[in-house]
Amino acid sequence: MELTLELRENAGLQWVLERLSPMSPFGKAAAREPRWYAPGQEAALEEELDNVALGLALWDAAGGTPQAEEPLCCCDALPRLDPAALEDTTAALRGVTRCLPLFHDIRGSFDRDPGSPFDLVELFEVKHFLVTLEQLTQAYAALPPFRGIDFPPMGEALELVDPEGRRLPAFAVVNAYHPELAPLRAEKTALEKEIRAASEEEKSALLERRRQLAVREDQLELEVRAELTRKLMVYREAFLANMDALGHLDLLLAKGRLAKRYQCVRPVLSADNHLVLRGLRHPQVAEELAGRDEAFTTLDLELSAGCTVVTGANMGGKTVSLRSTVLSLLLCQCGFFVFAQSARLPLFHQVALILADSGPGSGGLSSFGREVHLLDRLLDQTRGQRFFLALDEFARGTNPQEGAALARALVRYLGRLDCMALMTTHYDGVSDVAGAHYQVAGLVREITDDEGEDPRRRIARRMDYRLLSAPPGAPCPRDALRVCRLLKLDPELTELFAADL
Repeated sequence: MELTLELRENAGLQWVLERLSPMSPFGKAAAREPRWYAPGQEAALEEELDNVALGLALWDAAGGTPQAEEPLCCCDALPRLDPAALEDTTAALRGVTRCLPLFHDIRGSFDRDPGSPFDLVELFEVKHFLVTLEQLTQAYAALPPFRGIDFPPMGEALELVDPEGRRLPAFAVVNAYHPELAPLRAEKTALEKEIRAASEEEKSALLERRRQLAVREDQLELEVRAELTRKLMVYREAFLANMDALGHLDLLLAKGRLAKRYQCVRPVLSADNHLVLRGLRHPQVAEELAGRDEAFTTLDLELSAGCTVVTGANMGGKTVSLRSTVLSLLLCQCGFFVFAQSARLPLFHQVALILADSGPGSGGLSSFGREVHLLDRLLDQTRGQRFFLALDEFARGTNPQEGAALARALVRYLGRLDCMALMTTHYDGVSDVAGAHYQVAGLVREITDDEGEDPRRRIARRMDYRLLSAPPGAPCPRDALRVCRLLKLDPELTELFAADL
């Protein structure tokens, strides 16, 4: 599945990815393109989640990781670490995290013509990589093992760039690389000393000899670099495999740190195509609300095959419920813990979110035209696949009679496919044909001390954002007039509106 930037941003996945903190260029690259675990890859996903749990347990043991100002959820059943070895484990974790930021991305150096030798800068970076890798793997060996993380041995490659065994990151073409280098350099040093003491008449011949020696030295160093390149390129696949392992390890530690910071929960994979979310939050929205001294109302949601419809008041959080559900699925299928108190999630080949606005890249289509285009493309791409679809106010951009009829038809049609769908709507009659119906509790609180208050806060203080199970066919709430009055719409206009209801 392609995790497009639009899907990432609309669901909130991009916000989450930007709060990861991988330390190496390889971890950062892995975070930019997280792996998608599709149906049939449950074992691989469970392994990834095991690793995230281990990463979280390591950060928990180490302590000192900053917490969110307000915890978003809880995480249980962490791997148990040997209490007697906690100090060594913490020291090993410090050793690994000290090394990760020191790496440079040298993948480009191994994508070269065989006849093009490494230059001195590249050889320095290769040696620096190998010395740092040796230090990291020594620290990593003292940690509980992450599953699937293997570092191919690179001792022979390290000996090539560090023949003296000094383990210093600096690189030079030392005398040990070629039998002619030591006598040539000794002669060159003696000659330079002689040049400093020579008269002007004597210097010309001495300088010419020094030039000849320098040219020969350059030739020898080129031969050495060419030979080193040939020998190092034998280990190309091992270098790349180690970079992949570094990126995966770095990403796992970043996932664990994120889970600790927000107290996320490990999702349980559902084998019966049933979705259950308890205490669900959207972290981006929760952070925005916290900045206004408001609290996020957690959501409880159960979905099964077919289409579930959500109705409720304007500004009642219906879109947030879609985004929160889609974010949980995306996170789970990318091997992350999720922002909930508990999560039981099935796997899908594709997860889609179609929001009720034309948005960027609409190609001049109206919001309705864009919705239809995106829906058609999704249905074509998912033939023979299991998919999840979240639709926000589908068909609201056309006339109400046709829009309601199309929404009802889509709910019935989705019920015939191998999919799970969640649709918000203001149209009556749509929930009649849905598999399940939720309704936002709505404007239920009576508050009088709100003069001069920000209109958005005025509504938020009265709104109950909980999703409540509702019977099929229950009429959509009629809260538009109350919302208009709370937003202080011109009283004369508001009364005309009320008279026409």
